[in-house]
Amino acid sequence: MKILNVISSIFLGLLSINSIAQKQNTNTIQTISISDSVSYSYKKPTFNEIYKHIPKDIAQFANFTIQKDNLKWTSLAFGSTIALIPFDQQLTNGAIDLGHRIDWDKDHSYNKVFGVLRIIPNDINSAVYYIANGGTTVLLSGTFYAIGKINNDYRALTTSNELVEVLLSVGLVTQTIKRITGRQSPSEAILSGNSGGHWTPFPSFNAFQSNTPNYDAMPSGHIATFMATITVISTNYPEIKWIKPIGYTLMGIIGFEMVSSKVHWVSDYPIAILIGYVIGKNAANRRILKTKKTDITNEIKEAKFKTDFNFIFTNQYKTIGVTLTF
Repeated sequence: MKILNVISSIFLGLLSINSIAQKQNTNTIQTISISDSVSYSYKKPTFNEIYKHIPKDIAQFANFTIQKDNLKWTSLAFGSTIALIPFDQQLTNGAIDLGHRIDWDKDHSYNKVFGVLRIIPNDINSAVYYIANGGTTVLLSGTFYAIGKINNDYRALTTSNELVEVLLSVGLVTQTIKRITGRQSPSEAILSGNSGGHWTPFPSFNAFQSNTPNYDAMPSGHIATFMATITVISTNYPEIKWIKPIGYTLMGIIGFEMVSSKVHWVSDYPIAILIGYVIGKNAANRRILKTKKTDITNEIKEAKFKTDFNFIFTNQYKTIGVTLTF
C-alpha cells in the first residue's frame, strides 16, 4: 500500500481537487480508499474507451427514460418542461431586465488568439457563457490526463477519458433532440415577434444549418454538457464534497446568463439536466468497482479453520504445539 496525493487546480482556478488516497498497485488495477468503509478500484484505461462506450451511453439514456424505477425523474424533467413553456417569454423578459442592470444582456464577444481562435472573452457574461461550452470539458480532461500521467493515477486517467466520452455522447443526444423539436431561440423569437418562440419539428438539414438559432433551443447543449462534466468528476471523487455545490452554483449562473442574453428559454434546461446527469453517471459508474470494507471484514469472520493441539512428553522436555488447518 502507498499513499498518493492528488492535488490539482481545475475549473479555471475556481475549483481544486485535493485528494489523499491509499492505493494498491498491480499491473492493471489500482484500489483507492474513498472512506473508512468504501474503496474504489480502477483498471488501467485505454484510449479507445473514449469512443467504444458512446453507443452504450446513448442506449442507456434511452433505457433510463422508460424504466419504471426512473419514471419519477423522467416525469419531473418532462413535466417541468411542459409547465415552464407557457411562462418562458415572461421569464425571459425578466432575465433580460435584470441582465441589463448588470450589463449581462449583450451579445457574446471574444478576441482571437494567434488571429484564429476566438477564445478570450471581452466581458464577464461572455466568460460565463464560455465556461459551459465543450472547451472547458476538454480543458478539464487534459488536466486530469496530465495528473494521471505524472502520478501514474488510474482514477485521474479514467476521469480524463470519461469527460471526452460524455462530451461526445451528450452532443449526439442533444443535437438529435434539437433537430426533432426545432425550437426557435429567444433572440430569433424576439426579432420575429414570436412570443415563446415557434416550433418547427424536423426542420430540413439545410434550414437548420443556414439559420441554426431558429431551430436549436431545445434542449440546452451547454447545460447538458456542464451537468455531465460535474457528474463525472463528483462520481469519481465522492470524498471531495464541494464539487457538487460549487458546480451546481456555476451551472445556475450559466443558466441565468444564457436566458438574459437570449440564447435559451428556461424550459430548455430540465431535459438537458436529465441528459447530462444520466450519461455522466453511467459513464463514471461503468468503470468503478466499488467495495465495502465491511464485506472484507465479514469474510474474515466467516473463515473456517481447524485447530489441533499436540502434546509431546519426553524424559527431558515437555512441549505443546498448535496446528491450524484452513
